Amino acid sequence: MKDLKKENITLNTRIAAVQCSYSVLFMGERLTSKTMTYFKTKSFLSETDEKEDKPIEVNEKLFGFLVKGIINNHEFLDHEISKFLKIELSKNDSLIVSIIRAGTFELLFRRNTPAPVVISEYTRVASKFYPEKKTALVNAVLDRIAKENKPSL
Repeated sequence: MKDLKKENITLNTRIAAVQCSYSVLFMGERLTSKTMTYFKTKSFLSETDEKEDKPIEVNEKLFGFLVKGIINNHEFLDHEISKFLKIELSKNDSLIVSIIRAGTFELLFRRNTPAPVVISEYTRVASKFYPEKKTALVNAVLDRIAKENKPSL
């Protein structure tokens, strides 16, 4: 039986990590504990934003791992991602790039999560912000990265 609360917390964590790393890498925000706290507690999905601005639940350990890993490895991640894009990375939508970066980081540095789960989750993250055509890009790029970096037996 699926634990929906845990799944929602993990999805919230991934969305918050994408937003935080986006803010640091594209908007020039400094990564501080205050910045991290802000992104761990704010919902960025209009459909879940309520009048009382209820804080979201995230997996703090996973959030820290993702944010710091994405930021510290973004040049390497960009190099890996660029191999699978038809359009130069800098010409792609910056939020889509952030989502693909986060998924790529998980695929390459968090191997205990199966690749199909990572791909599905970041496609879900993209679907919260974009129509299906953009989510297909996330799915396709992450799928190719997963196949190229599949551990050999």
